[in-house]
Amino acid sequence: MSDRVELEITMDVQDDRLIFKWNTEKLKKTLDYDASRCSGCGLCKLVCPCDAIEMGPIPEIAMGEIDAPKVMVDQNKCSYCGLCSAVCLTKAMKLKMDDQYIQDNPDYPQFLKDIEIDKEKCIPCVLCEHACPNKSITADLKVPKKEDLVIYRKEPGKIEGEITIDKEKCTYCGLCERLCKAIEISWRDVTPNNPAPGYDIRVVEDECDYCGLCEKICPDKAIKVNCKTEVDREIKDLEWSGEIKIDREKCLTCGWCKAACPRDAIRVTKAFEGEIRLHHPEKCDPVGCKACLNICPSKVWFIPETMEEKEKFDKIAFNQDFCGFCGACQNACPEKIIEVIRKDVRYTKPNETPWSRMWEQTFLKLVGKAEKMPKIRIVKIEKIEEEEPTIPEVQVPELTEEMREKLSQRIKKARDFLKEKSTRMLTEKGKTEKVIERLKKELEVAQ
Repeated sequence: MSDRVELEITMDVQDDRLIFKWNTEKLKKTLDYDASRCSGCGLCKLVCPCDAIEMGPIPEIAMGEIDAPKVMVDQNKCSYCGLCSAVCLTKAMKLKMDDQYIQDNPDYPQFLKDIEIDKEKCIPCVLCEHACPNKSITADLKVPKKEDLVIYRKEPGKIEGEITIDKEKCTYCGLCERLCKAIEISWRDVTPNNPAPGYDIRVVEDECDYCGLCEKICPDKAIKVNCKTEVDREIKDLEWSGEIKIDREKCLTCGWCKAACPRDAIRVTKAFEGEIRLHHPEKCDPVGCKACLNICPSKVWFIPETMEEKEKFDKIAFNQDFCGFCGACQNACPEKIIEVIRKDVRYTKPNETPWSRMWEQTFLKLVGKAEKMPKIRIVKIEKIEEEEPTIPEVQVPELTEEMREKLSQRIKKARDFLKEKSTRMLTEKGKTEKVIERLKKELEVAQ
């Protein structure tokens, strides 16, 4: 029976995904690379122990000149260890051993990054959903429509009243807009320099019947309603609920939601602490390039547009508060003027395994804190030629018949002596020296 292990290595393409498989009879490994989620940060290449990952032409990809994968995996070099999967911030790389992803295995360290919603502080509202650059947040609000709560017993005619909104108090949470079509909030695309999605609110007075429900739902007490007309209607109790749902597969813990939240109800923990440095910004062509803007998964880069921004920032600018310090922008910049410095990393401690220390050192390598491995010094040992010792020749005399006779007599004498009862008794008592002394005398007599 053969002990040879049959290994099968294959690759499959499914839309934007490259699926590499490493299969034996006892273990199956699958490396799933989703090119659509890859940011081109290069962390996977940095930690690969087999030099199996190569970066694509990142600047050209980021500028839209080439449509290609941002990284390429040499499946013949890859050992399917999973390090690339462990350090992938966007979860574009996923390694599965048999039926378990290594992200779910406590034997492997993971980035310690998270987002938490404080339900005691959260309203909830729609601001975090509007602010999220990756559509990772859904505000699941169950707010009834005003038409279902206000029941007119007869035609009311024209209703007079007043409604005022204190814009200093208003946080543009969007609850009143969800409730009633008479209220409209002006929304805008958020920018790193201004992450607030709402900027104005108004009342369509022709649609308003001054029922007062908007005043009840407003968490900021910014709305005041005064109905001046007697109206025969029933206003049902306003009951609503909601939940903020986070898709943790998409979430980058960038912090946009935290910045947009007026209640300080969101806590974000990032994997890296770091810094962005911009060198020689005069070399930047933000109009013709935009590589950093296009490739950044956290959308931290922006082009100053207002006069105030242009006076404050260079031709290209960033908000470091939202940065994950992955390094994609540094790789994408064709002028090499962006430097991303990772200073510290948060990760979970793995279970004690033969490879746990190596994995921890890999995570520390990303911030330049890995232990320096001792240099291997190769010592050449020269072969020592040893001379064989010279053994002097000994002249052995030839035995004569007379000598043979004497030798035979001495052997017989010794044999007879050893058979004697007295000799055996001396030997048993440990008096061997006396036995030897007597034997010598016997042999001398025999000469």
